[in-house]
Amino acid sequence: MKNLLRILAGNPYVDLGCRLILGVTFLYACIHKIQHPDAFAKIIYGYKIMPAHMINLLAITLPFFELTCGLCLVLGLFPRSAAVIINVMLLVFIVAISYNLIRGISFDCGCFTVHKAGVYSDPKEVLIRDIVFFLMGILVIFHRGKRLFCLREGSSLQPIPPTEMQP
Repeated sequence: MKNLLRILAGNPYVDLGCRLILGVTFLYACIHKIQHPDAFAKIIYGYKIMPAHMINLLAITLPFFELTCGLCLVLGLFPRSAAVIINVMLLVFIVAISYNLIRGISFDCGCFTVHKAGVYSDPKEVLIRDIVFFLMGILVIFHRGKRLFCLREGSSLQPIPPTEMQP
């Protein structure tokens, strides 16, 4: 198992595939949320987790985080940092979905559309999907080696070589 993870984390094609799948998914997911923040706020309210005074702020800002990180993964701009941010978002989604699944509350996940009134996704399927995405993000974060089709490979998590530091 350890060798399999080492092989996957070192394979540039696995990294590219994970980056593109995550990036395109988050780009697609943010479209309706950016266009209809009011409907997205109602979906966030349906989770019954966030304090009411935070919901509008979250409904406005979260889609732009998804947009930025999705673009960064697709274009290869700081892919490790973008994957870290996406994995933090996914972890929050996993906790929120799990919490509501345990409480038995029906809710619209709001992942890809905000206008399906009364239509609820199966929370178990959404949870499994988010866990798979989380694991893909882990592969991007821990990728070692050359990245394919990357505009800027470095990230804020990598040290600056001493020759590039200014005195």
